[in-house]
Amino acid sequence: MYHIAKRLARKHEIYLLSYTNHPLATRREKLRELNAVEIPIPGALPAKNLGLYYLINAPQTYLTIKGAIRREGIDAIIHANILPSLITTKLAKLHRIPAIYDYLDHYPESASAYYTTGKHTIETGVWIIVTQALKNSNAAITPSYGLKKVIEAVAPRVPTYIIPNGVDPELFKPQDPHVARRTLGLDPEPRIVLFSGSLDVWVDIGSAVKILAKLRQRIDIRLLVVGYSHGGAYYRKLLQLSKRYGMEKFIYFHPPQPYEKIPYYINASDLVYAPYGRMLKNFATPLKIAEALSCGVPVVATDIPEYKLWYRQGVYTYRNYEELQRVLNWIIANSAEIRESLLAYSRSFRHQFSWDRLTEKYELVLASTARR
Repeated sequence: MYHIAKRLARKHEIYLLSYTNHPLATRREKLRELNAVEIPIPGALPAKNLGLYYLINAPQTYLTIKGAIRREGIDAIIHANILPSLITTKLAKLHRIPAIYDYLDHYPESASAYYTTGKHTIETGVWIIVTQALKNSNAAITPSYGLKKVIEAVAPRVPTYIIPNGVDPELFKPQDPHVARRTLGLDPEPRIVLFSGSLDVWVDIGSAVKILAKLRQRIDIRLLVVGYSHGGAYYRKLLQLSKRYGMEKFIYFHPPQPYEKIPYYINASDLVYAPYGRMLKNFATPLKIAEALSCGVPVVATDIPEYKLWYRQGVYTYRNYEELQRVLNWIIANSAEIRESLLAYSRSFRHQFSWDRLTEKYELVLASTARR
C-alpha cells in the first residue's frame, strides 16, 4: 500500500492514519517518505499485544477517523486492517463516503500467526470482524485470484478488483552479481541462496537447511537470511536446525534492510528461496517473488497455483522434500544459464508489474467506486 499511496499522493491529497504507540512501531524499518498528512491517534495507549492494542484504543480510533472525515472533507477511504477497518466502514456509511477494503492479506491467518495458543479462537474472531467490514465496504481490492474468491464467498455484492503486487523498475533490475556482493561485503566465491522476509510460521525454511547441508558436501553454498522473526520462536528453531545439520557457520543472518538495499541482496544471490506454506494468506503475489523476477534472478517456491497464473518464467516450484532437493540441485548447477535466459523476461516483467502502471489501475477503481 505504501507504493500505491506514494504514487497517488503525486496527484491527490492523502491523509494517513498513524497508529500512535503501536507495539511494532520500534521494530519497523525507518519510515519511508510519503507525501501525506499524518493523523495521529491522540491518547492512544501502548500495549505489547497487537490485539489488545487495537481493542483498548478502539474508542480513540473511532473519534480520530470521525474527526478527520468531518474536518478534512474526505472523498474516499482506503482501509486495510481488522478492527480499525470495521470502525472505518461504519463511519463511511454514516457519512456516505465510499470505503475500499484493500484486502492485501488473509487477516485471520496473519493475525493468529503472532500467537502460540488460541489460534483457532483468534482466527474465528478476526474472520467475524473482517466479514462484516467486507460487507460494509463499497469495493475491495486484492492482489490475487485466490483472495478474490475468499471475498466473493462472503461479500458477493461487493465489486472486487485484482491488482497484484508490483516492483519499482528503477531499483529492481539486473545487476552484476560480483558488484552486488562487493557492495554488501559478501564473499565472491560461494553459491548463495537468499531468503528475505519474516521468519514465521507461514514459511518452511528448515527443509532448505537440511538440503543445503547435503549440497555442501560437494559445493560451497551458503544461506543468506534477511529479516526477523515475530516473537523470535521461529528464529530460535532455525538456529537449532543449523546446529543439527552443521550449517551454523554457513548461514548469514542480516537484520531487515532498507528498501533501497534489497536489490543488491537479490542480485548477489544465485536464487531466491520462497518457501511459503500452503495457506490462504500465501495464495497471493508475494513482493519477494516479484522483486526477484524483476532482477532476473530465479525463484524456488512452494507449488501454489497462484504463482503459475501470474509468472510465466523464472519460478520453479516443488510439492515435497524430494522435489525441492531436485530443483535446488538443478538451479545451482545451471544458475548462470538460467539468469541469462531471464534477462529478456525481466524487462517485460518490470513494465507489466511497475508500481506506476498498477497505480493507474488503482486510481480507476477509486474513481469508479466514488461515482457509484
